[in-house]
Amino acid sequence: MAATPPDMRGPEWETEMSDVEIAFASATEQLRLLDRGEIGAVELLELYLARIDRFNPVYNLVVAFDRDRARADAAELDRRRKQGKAMGRLAGLPITIKDSFEVTGMPATCGLEALRDHRPDRDADAVTLLRQAGANVFGKTNLPAGASDWQSFNPVYGLSRNPWNPDRTVGGSSGGAAGAVAAGFTAFELGSDIGGSIRIPSHFCGVFGHKPTYGAVPLRGHIPPPPGMLSQPELGVAGPIARSAGDLELLLGVLADKPLMPARHARLEDFRVGVWMGEEAYRVDGAYRAALESYIADLRHAGARIEEVALPVDPRESYETYLQVLFAIVGAPAPQEAEAFERLADQDDTGIAARLARYMRTSLGEWFDLAERREHLFQAWRRFFGAYDLLICPAVPVVAFPHMAEGSGVHSDQLFRRVTIDGEPAPYLDFTWQSLALVANLPATVMPTGRQVEALPTGLQIIGPHSEDLTTITFAQCAERQTGGFTPPPALV
Repeated sequence: MAATPPDMRGPEWETEMSDVEIAFASATEQLRLLDRGEIGAVELLELYLARIDRFNPVYNLVVAFDRDRARADAAELDRRRKQGKAMGRLAGLPITIKDSFEVTGMPATCGLEALRDHRPDRDADAVTLLRQAGANVFGKTNLPAGASDWQSFNPVYGLSRNPWNPDRTVGGSSGGAAGAVAAGFTAFELGSDIGGSIRIPSHFCGVFGHKPTYGAVPLRGHIPPPPGMLSQPELGVAGPIARSAGDLELLLGVLADKPLMPARHARLEDFRVGVWMGEEAYRVDGAYRAALESYIADLRHAGARIEEVALPVDPRESYETYLQVLFAIVGAPAPQEAEAFERLADQDDTGIAARLARYMRTSLGEWFDLAERREHLFQAWRRFFGAYDLLICPAVPVVAFPHMAEGSGVHSDQLFRRVTIDGEPAPYLDFTWQSLALVANLPATVMPTGRQVEALPTGLQIIGPHSEDLTTITFAQCAERQTGGFTPPPALV
């Protein structure tokens, strides 16, 4: 039986923790151990390095290291703590960082052969904030080439495997990040999301992930865009991946550019929650839907006020607006991608190739029209969140699927892949669910439900009002206290 994370055991549990229990403890609990002197920063770092050396050859989640610097930094943190000096909020926590972020001392490849030897001389801004808070960065985690796939494989570091089943994907693009958190390889992770890249891997790997409100966390030093660029692309965000909702609150407090708005409520029963399962617009596999409905029934039994609702926007129009914004961003610097889709259009009976080729050639006038359409979405969601505090829904249509690691990973190579929904093939490039929060710049949290499908975890997506990130995270904390949270993958215990 998988060990229960220490946070779930209650205040009466005071026995000494094993190395495995410490590895799977929340970052918040690890900080308590460090502050009480029950473990040192060096000891915690070495615990994680030993686990990675033992298990990572199978799963290929952590792909680059800065061991010497991390060991020196850990020793310095231990000295400062013993001397009673002021410590940052994350002091002593050993962490890995998704390889789309520039981190000094290690390559920043974003899985691209052209960046194999790129070694930045400056940390990404979000990494700087984590280091200033005392986090000890010791490694980088894997991702798809160009951070542009819902799997994590690339020509530089190869394929990452799911800790729950190595034959299944960890997701993408923060796949190595979510997998490392689930495997007990790191205290927490820094991910990024422009196409579900925090939420999809968190769902696939059974951990907590938060896509912040657009602009809440600095993104300079993230690839893409190419190294050296200062602007933040539309839709794209950076955010935390962790083993508890409490960790998400702690980490977002470090990462956010400005103080966070307080949560609307502190008790599960005080939240007004709408649930939407896609109707005829967005597909979801029946087994995954049943797992979510069972979990939602438990939340209702625990006192949550949850009712079925209609979306305040047309879901198909919202999705198409998202797709055009996303692929206009993708296509502007890569006209060869549009050309590839155009060449494949005659072979594609779904129409996706033609749509994406057209979206990748979005004109300036069309871009202004998209901005206007998004303003209407913003207003519609604002009205919805006047009546409700949250919307809960699936994270994606399916649980973690078998590897499909053919091609280079660019979008046109993904066109003919298929996932299975209720026993039928469905287009790989048509995930839909991640778009709701992205196109409207809304915060969204994914949390594990404790339900499994095919022995794989299932995650619930919680979407909240603009700039009210703590409302989604606090609801996840309340749900976690009532129904349980993270469970370690059995093979890693």
